[in-house]
Order: sequence, then structure tokens, then C-alpha cells
Amino acid sequence: MSKSFQRARQPGQKAQRRAQILAAARALLRSSADLADLSLTALADRAGMAKSNLYRYFESREAVLLAVLEAEWEDWADDLLPGLAPLDPDDDDALAALMAKTAQARPTMCELVSAMPSVLEHNVSTETIASFKARSLSILEQVAAALADARPVLTADQYAEFLHHGVTMMIGLWPVAHPSPLAQEVLAAEEMAPFRHDFETDLRRSLALLLRGLRTEALS
Repeated sequence: MSKSFQRARQPGQKAQRRAQILAAARALLRSSADLADLSLTALADRAGMAKSNLYRYFESREAVLLAVLEAEWEDWADDLLPGLAPLDPDDDDALAALMAKTAQARPTMCELVSAMPSVLEHNVSTETIASFKARSLSILEQVAAALADARPVLTADQYAEFLHHGVTMMIGLWPVAHPSPLAQEVLAAEEMAPFRHDFETDLRRSLALLLRGLRTEALS
């Protein structure tokens, strides 16, 4: 622990300390693709504080990861939205490509979202999950509204459905596109080609098909 560490007592100081912890967590996650490497001990060392002090700001390792994912959602939205204006409103492939590209560019977000139901939403309070879900919903609704403004071929509610299905696709696709080293050896065989996945390519096609399906449904 840093000798200069002092407990945050004022709201502004506490927010600053939380931001410091999240910055340390994001740095650790960028340096390793394995979530298991982000332990509270490693996080405390990176943040320059005692492990016991982390519990003053986050109830568990998983609570930290949820907060990081929330920040990643926000940054992804910031990456995505400026690219909407130039798109042809009738070009589903272009929107799907933009979303897949910006997701691929954020491996930490993809890794966390793939672990959200199985890891991140465990060992935390219902209040923490509720807060995370509420903030995530707000971000997705903002993106859906921006999509409806840029591409009025669908409503904001339809785009919200599109985004929720898109997140589910990411949850399933990221791990199968990043198999274990042993699985990679097996998948290298020619006959195993059907089991090999490219995250960006497969997500782009899945999102494009989903958009076309929603447009067809809207016209029926």
C-alpha cells in the first residue's frame, strides 16, 4: 500500500477513489485476457491501497467488474454514435459492420459482457445488480434513440430490441470465437472448420440478419 494513501471521506474524494480503482482494473484487464487474473490483491496493488480499503468502495471483485463493464458500455456508445450519421438508412449491412467493428475494438467490453451472466452477476448484492441493469438500460435506450433518429426505418423500441438481442449474441459469440489453447489445436484441423468463428465477421452477419428480420416484421 502506498504510504501516502489516505481514506476518502468526502463524496468528491470517494468518487475520485472509485475512479482510481476502476482505472486500475481497466489497466489490468487490458494487460490480460483472463478475468481470473484480476484479483482484489492485484487490483489493490495496482491502485496503491490496501486490499481491505477496496471494500469501502466495492463489495466484491465482481462489483468492480460490473462497474468496469458499465464504463465500457458508455465508451462503446461514444465510439458508435458519431459513425451513424454517414450511414445509408437503408443499408443494414453498414450498420451491422459499424457495430461489429466498434465491439471488436473493445475486447475488454466483449470479455466482460460474455462473462456477465455466469461471473459478474454473482457474489454481488441485488442492489448492485439493479443499479448496473438500470444504467445499462439507460445507455442502450440512448443508443436506440440515436439509431431511430439516424435510421428512421425502425422505431426506438425496435432498435432497443435489436440491441438487446445483439448483446445476447455477443455473450455467446465472444467465447466460441476465443477458444482455449487446447481447443484451438483441435480446431486447426480442416474438418473442424465449421466450429471456427471470427467474432467481428460472425457478429456483423448476425446483426445484419436481425435487422432485416425486424424490418420485414415491421412491414408485415
